[in-house]
Amino acid sequence: MMRNKLHSKIILLLLFSLLWIQYSTSTNYYFDSRWGKNDNSGISSTSPLRSLYMIKRIVIKPGDSILLKSGDVFLEPLCISAKGANNQPIVIGKYGGDKKPYLKGDGSYLEMVHVYNSENIVIRDLEISNKGLKPRPYLSGLLVDLHNYGKAKNILITNLYIHDIYGSLYKGDGYNNKEVGAGQAIMLQSVSGNGPDSIPSCFDGLTVKNCYIKDSQRNGIMMWGNWIRKYWFPSTHIIIEHNIIDGVPGDGIVPVGCEAPLIQYNIIKNCPKTLPPTEACDGIWPWSCDNAVIQYNIVSDQNSQVDGYGFDSDYNCTNSLFQYNLSFNNAGGFLLLCNSGGWPQEFSIGNRGTIVSYNISINDGIRQYIVKGMSKFFSPIIHITGPTENSKIEHNIIYTKKKRLNDMDKRIICSDNWSGYSDSTYFENNYIYVEEPTKAFDKSKATNNFFKGNLFVGPLLTPNIGFQAYHGKFDKKMWYSPKDPHWRNMIEFVKNISIPINGKMRKVLDIIGYN
Repeated sequence: MMRNKLHSKIILLLLFSLLWIQYSTSTNYYFDSRWGKNDNSGISSTSPLRSLYMIKRIVIKPGDSILLKSGDVFLEPLCISAKGANNQPIVIGKYGGDKKPYLKGDGSYLEMVHVYNSENIVIRDLEISNKGLKPRPYLSGLLVDLHNYGKAKNILITNLYIHDIYGSLYKGDGYNNKEVGAGQAIMLQSVSGNGPDSIPSCFDGLTVKNCYIKDSQRNGIMMWGNWIRKYWFPSTHIIIEHNIIDGVPGDGIVPVGCEAPLIQYNIIKNCPKTLPPTEACDGIWPWSCDNAVIQYNIVSDQNSQVDGYGFDSDYNCTNSLFQYNLSFNNAGGFLLLCNSGGWPQEFSIGNRGTIVSYNISINDGIRQYIVKGMSKFFSPIIHITGPTENSKIEHNIIYTKKKRLNDMDKRIICSDNWSGYSDSTYFENNYIYVEEPTKAFDKSKATNNFFKGNLFVGPLLTPNIGFQAYHGKFDKKMWYSPKDPHWRNMIEFVKNISIPINGKMRKVLDIIGYN
């Protein structure tokens, strides 16, 4: 009897030992595009594999790594589907030096890195391009894709250099064009098309940080999720931070189908004027998101003919918060606040509870041409359109320079029709500087507009109440309170930033009169 018990304990001990060995050991797989061989083992840097296609033949376990030789050029895509564990992520990265390995596409493949139905995974330290002879619809640099998967946890994308993604410039909202299907540097997708998958999917713990996106079209960092409210299965714990998007003509960062995404410390700049006249875009905007936080971002040079705003509080969203952001030199303006009216509640819940506070707008609304289909210039600093509800725009600095053309749009706020008009908009305690006669508010049929405590310097044409001329310089005596921690946060963010205004570099704190 004792012998049998001892035998059983030994067997259990051996089984536990085998399981511990299986999950505590990890393997690095090495790839060298010049000197590797596909009949090598691949498990040491001295015996690397050559083709990334060999990844499909590897049984990848938690803790394993796919490592590409530093400085090597790979002309084929990297495709992977794998699951790490909470404390043992799978890593896609580099070895053998500081220079990033380069996945160089020629447009033959729709994406150069495709991460499919994966979780607990890290994608880092790669250079990616994908440029053919002409723009290709739906082209991407990196695609992270879920289909009938459920919740994908803990995905980190960091320190990527993505450039020259030559995708289509046509997003394709409601019209047909053979080129429809926008390209993007990074696409994070948790649903196929508009309808629900048989198993709803979402991201739970997705971070994109420290990436540099350069000269790519149409868009920068995009998400696509379960946006229809009756199918809403939101992604959670989404963080997009410390990224630079440089030379991208379309949308910069767009979280879709998320609960409480955090978008912070990103820079969007140098947007070329290459979008077709039908295409609308903005710098940063959540769609079909609740409780989004957009803070400490810098957006400039938005140049699309439709919209072209630094920031956009879009529809099918509630409680979007925009704070501590800097917007400048955007052709359309600083802020778009919108709701496409007429949608049934099961599709869209509208736009309710937006808060825009403690932001700085400098020299926005500078579009110097009449957009096709319009009869006059259009670029108000703030454009409110459609039946938005309970929106608060407060404690912002709006600094406008004299427009270069006499007929350019000279309005701070325009509120107009998009299958309905805004209701209950609060514009309070904002600080406005103008150099020429400028209309404060053009309301059309908007209802319940509340103005209170707004101070201005310059010839601002105001409603009867809620605006007061400040008889002094536009400086911190007018707007700054050392007891208000929000202003301290904003000043700390912009204290070392200089921006170009009409060809001259100026410190932000000099412009707004803090120094």
